[in-house]
Amino acid sequence: MSPLVQVSELQFVTPEGKKILEDVTLRVNHGELVFLVGPPSSGKSLILRLLYHELRPQRGQILVDDRNVTRLHPRKLFAFRRRLGIVPQELVLPRRTVRDTLAFKLGSLGFSPDDITSMVDEILETVKLRAVADTLISELDLAQQRLWALALAACHSPVLLLVDEPFAGLEYKDAQKVLEGLQSIHERKRVAMLVATRERGWAVRSGARIVYLQAGRTHEAL
Repeated sequence: MSPLVQVSELQFVTPEGKKILEDVTLRVNHGELVFLVGPPSSGKSLILRLLYHELRPQRGQILVDDRNVTRLHPRKLFAFRRRLGIVPQELVLPRRTVRDTLAFKLGSLGFSPDDITSMVDEILETVKLRAVADTLISELDLAQQRLWALALAACHSPVLLLVDEPFAGLEYKDAQKVLEGLQSIHERKRVAMLVATRERGWAVRSGARIVYLQAGRTHEAL
């Protein structure tokens, strides 16, 4: 598989002078599921933000989908991010139903009504939310909200899905549902996925490749 994401010699220092990332190297191939595992405040979320160009590093190279992210022109930012799916750690819950949020997003991206109907049905089936398709997002349980967020990020078939702490605060059975949702999206959509989590156990259970982040550096288990 060819690389979709290539990060090398990445360094990030806060405006206050605190070094968060020292020497980060990361690769995600086309269609690959990768877990980025590290303790709280280790810089996992920061790496995701750097990948979708919310922040810029002081040093290093970031290539995503054949684009040099650190040199991306502001006018090309929307088109670049449209190729991504982003699931933040803190979700914003709209006052809409599950189905309506998906349809609204796809409509705003220019898909036809017929395509929207089939794409919404497909992603709801993929994450097993068909039974709550007409339920308000605010009325879903926490696991269902995480699955909805995954569906929203993946419904337009991005080339790369960036997911931040999908298991945080979940009981075992609910975390299992979210893991199954991640795996189902990966298998059906053939989308590359980078999942940042402090939950090493769930990363191991996934069977996916794991990259560890600690003390500002990345490494893979031998």
